[in-house]
Amino acid sequence: MEDQIYQSTDLFVNNKLQELPIHMKYKETEKNFYMNFHSHAGYEIYLFHEGSGYFLIEENIYPLEGNDMILISTLEAHKSSPKLQMPSTRSAIHFLPELLDPEIRGRFLAVFDRSNPHRHIRLSGDRLRHFEYLLERLHEEYTMLNTDDFLTMRIYLNEMLLEIHRLVFNGSEQELEPIARNTINPKIEEAVKYLSQNFQSDIPLEKLAQDLYINPYYLCHLFKKTIGLTITDFLNHTRIHHAKRLLANTNMPITEISQSVGFNSFSYFGRAFKKLVGTTPRTYRNKQ
Repeated sequence: MEDQIYQSTDLFVNNKLQELPIHMKYKETEKNFYMNFHSHAGYEIYLFHEGSGYFLIEENIYPLEGNDMILISTLEAHKSSPKLQMPSTRSAIHFLPELLDPEIRGRFLAVFDRSNPHRHIRLSGDRLRHFEYLLERLHEEYTMLNTDDFLTMRIYLNEMLLEIHRLVFNGSEQELEPIARNTINPKIEEAVKYLSQNFQSDIPLEKLAQDLYINPYYLCHLFKKTIGLTITDFLNHTRIHHAKRLLANTNMPITEISQSVGFNSFSYFGRAFKKLVGTTPRTYRNKQ
């Protein structure tokens, strides 16, 4: 079931952005929400209105609370992991750069850059109310959209990005003070970083647990509870994510790509790729 969700999330967002340069979800609430580890075209503004949990962008874990905003760049693997059995409410805006005016596009997209240390922002006060207003107006325009006239939506999106840009690059120290990370177990942070940086290698669970000075069974339990994926699933998602990049951006033979991202068996790579992406590596490359 999770693999089907993973497959549809990647394809769903990409297909929506092929139809229109913007796609959004507005204040959706669930108790047992599951988001897969996925990546897609376009940029994303993720707003977490209610609940608590974690958000993962490749090797970085962010603690989530109500009124948090996460900025995700194009083709970055990411997933949210709200605490189960608790209501969580979220909005997401996916958009393509063409929706922004060319003269300001570079400045606004800079907030999504991986070098920006403030891609996790906790909103409050007047700034929160202003973002809520812009989000509501943007959603109203999105639901009424029945032509190719994106003018009003562009205005609200540009204003939202202007506020984000000002906050990131000109905000006060109080507005951008570091967000407490004491809810994240440091062993899980170490495990995620280690797996993300060494996915090309064979990583036995016992060796990982030994290096982290933690019981392997407890590590598995804690990892799944925090990330929402098993260690094996996370490692496979990471390897396939990097394989997709190589298939799309290089002429490297598929057998070499399989080895370079950490698969010892080419046949297993093919099965894992099709399971998670929904197509074979060769077909995926031909569609790029």
